[in-house]
Amino acid sequence: MPRAVVTRSPHREVGVVNPGWLLDHAVEHESSLERRFIMVALSCPVVRDIHHQPCEVDLTLACGVTCKYTPDFLLSLVDGSEVIVEVKPEKFVPEHAMKLDAARAAFNLQGIEFEAFTDTMIDGSGLSARAILLMRFGRMTFSLEQAMKCKAELESRCDGSATVRDLVANGVNEDLIWNLVALHQLRVPAGLNLSEEEVVSLNQHQGDCHVYLRQWFGVA
Repeated sequence: MPRAVVTRSPHREVGVVNPGWLLDHAVEHESSLERRFIMVALSCPVVRDIHHQPCEVDLTLACGVTCKYTPDFLLSLVDGSEVIVEVKPEKFVPEHAMKLDAARAAFNLQGIEFEAFTDTMIDGSGLSARAILLMRFGRMTFSLEQAMKCKAELESRCDGSATVRDLVANGVNEDLIWNLVALHQLRVPAGLNLSEEEVVSLNQHQGDCHVYLRQWFGVA
């Protein structure tokens, strides 16, 4: 369970995201950048859960100094793996490089991946804006019958994947398609292009989920 946040600096923006269409709990954030990260992470089809400030660890830096460190988020992926995430403006990464390296080493020893996602990755090419738009579709409500018909269309007539345009031409509601993407029942390629030319498929991920997560954030 994530630890409770007891104190916060008064200058920080504190809030929560309530992704009730996907998770059974709210996710806290302490900045607008963290909020946008949550949105992009929630839009990724391999992310199963997300918790804010999940733990506190003791780090030993390369210079020999010890310090306590609380990461920003813990992501649970659909293959059972976990990723600890630090969210930080890119301009501040160099001055925190030693701490980030120590954190990566500490979590890797526990078999947990560590990533530092910056504003350049989160907002690059309008990714966070598209993720926020996708969340609006996630809040829509459709019947189970409608969802099943859409997925059956993909399975029986489209061999598992099709463009949004083709599905709509076959009578599928476009808002429903994006709703199912937001619910992780359907998936789209990394880049999250919310256009009728986007290819959607059943969310049956194969391969390394950590690698896919990095691709989702535009990390080579």
